[in-house]
Amino acid sequence: MATTRKRKKINRRRVRNTPEPLTKLDQFYIAKHEIFKAARRAGFSESVALYLMDSDHMPDWIVGDGGIIPSIPTPDEEED
Repeated sequence: MATTRKRKKINRRRVRNTPEPLTKLDQFYIAKHEIFKAARRAGFSESVALYLMDSDHMPDWIVGDGGIIPSIPTPDEEED
């Protein structure tokens, strides 16, 4: 006689590892890369896009403590 029992289905869920939170340095370079890509999409040449990425040429609302790109303290600034 044939067995009429049904097999139990095994639930094999894929467990996702939560990624590490981004550091300020990660955020800084991601923002720089996005600025470069946006400048290239806007039609700027590669050299001009690299020039526009310089922090001295960006508005205050992009760079700084309240801006999109966080300011990273240098070792000299940390001693204060």
